[in-house]
Amino acid sequence: MKKENHEMLTFIGIVTIIYGLMYAILGALSSYGIIEGALPAHENHYKLALTLSYLITIISFVNGILSIKGSFKKNIRVSIILSIMGLISLIYNLLTQNIFNNFDCIAIVLGLASIYLTLSAENRQKEFKKSFKRKKKKETINNTKKKVEKETKNNTKKKIEKETTNKKKKSK
Repeated sequence: MKKENHEMLTFIGIVTIIYGLMYAILGALSSYGIIEGALPAHENHYKLALTLSYLITIISFVNGILSIKGSFKKNIRVSIILSIMGLISLIYNLLTQNIFNNFDCIAIVLGLASIYLTLSAENRQKEFKKSFKRKKKKETINNTKKKVEKETKNNTKKKIEKETTNKKKKSK
């Protein structure tokens, strides 16, 4: 059965992929010193901050692909990991450098949005399947009723015909 009603999940998947691409480009440019002030942890070459940011980038790509694909259970797991990694990176940057990294905050928001949209799309798909089964069950019941009614009519007609032929034979 087709996956229905997950357009917003697809949209958030595209946004997450774009976010991952922007974060990777910005991180690389900050690491090489081309852009200054955007990501101080990259400029100072903090290894853990670099590792966390590139892990967030990779996870955001995976999350975006799973969102577009419509793999609900896998997407929920990866979205949770994305949110947790964003939170860890945000806390690390706050503790080590006293800076608030907006990109890590965006990772948390995208992860949570993806979780919410995945759960709502999954619920809508379950409801759709249930309503489809109910409709099919109703059709089956209606078809059975129609068959029974038809058979009853045919049987009644046959009985009447037999009785009339029997009366005709007796009267002769």
